Amino acid sequence: MIKWLLPLVVAFVCTNSAMAADKAGHVLLSVGSNTAQLPERDVRPLKRKSEIYSLDSISTGSKGRLQIRFTDGSRMSLRPDTLFNVEEYRFNENSPKDGKSVYRLLKGGLRTLTGAISDNNKENYEVRTPIATIGVRGTHYTLFYCDKTCQETTRAQQGLYGYVLEGEIVVGNKSIKAPIQMGRYFFLGGDGSNLKIRQTPFKLFELLQDMGPDLMSGAGNSQIPALDANEKLNLNLDVSPSQGGSNPPPSNSGPNTYP
Repeated sequence: MIKWLLPLVVAFVCTNSAMAADKAGHVLLSVGSNTAQLPERDVRPLKRKSEIYSLDSISTGSKGRLQIRFTDGSRMSLRPDTLFNVEEYRFNENSPKDGKSVYRLLKGGLRTLTGAISDNNKENYEVRTPIATIGVRGTHYTLFYCDKTCQETTRAQQGLYGYVLEGEIVVGNKSIKAPIQMGRYFFLGGDGSNLKIRQTPFKLFELLQDMGPDLMSGAGNSQIPALDANEKLNLNLDVSPSQGGSNPPPSNSGPNTYP
């Protein structure tokens, strides 16, 4: 009798452990081998409709792709070989201003469309990376952190790459804090290095070719607009750490301002 009950007790404890963590969202699409794991819990395979929780560590396989919809309506697509943590997440649709989402990109790439949390209080949204922290002002953007393995494979410079499709993000670390506007690519190599901003893709983006599906509602084109061969604009800006408190040169898309 006891032996028969043991598996049920274990399953009950594991289920309750997951339920104790705040639900953050669910999987819309899972291709390849993708997993999630709560602290001190077993690894869970991720399939369509699998739930994602606050404190989950998410990993995509070498051929894996994952799309997640969070409870605040935000959407995220993870590239293959990506490590991503949901460090803190809470959201109640009855009090959206009290919501908070803190994510950490440890490796690989993502593309995301923000939701109600950042729309109601931009200070309560962050994506942390080994190079810098990303804040937003209501946006659709992509990030890729190229680590040592990525550098050896692609020969691209190690660091944080990004592209803003809609809205604006703010890139910040101990040395610098600067806005990146729609249609701009950026690269930051680390503390003390210059933040490079341009309208043409860095070599790594050309090697990756695709940073994930278009997450904008109703959009049918999955390509990043600035990768279009017809894109002729070429605006290159270098923002050094010493310029952290001043605006970069103006662009044809409007003035750049710091928070």
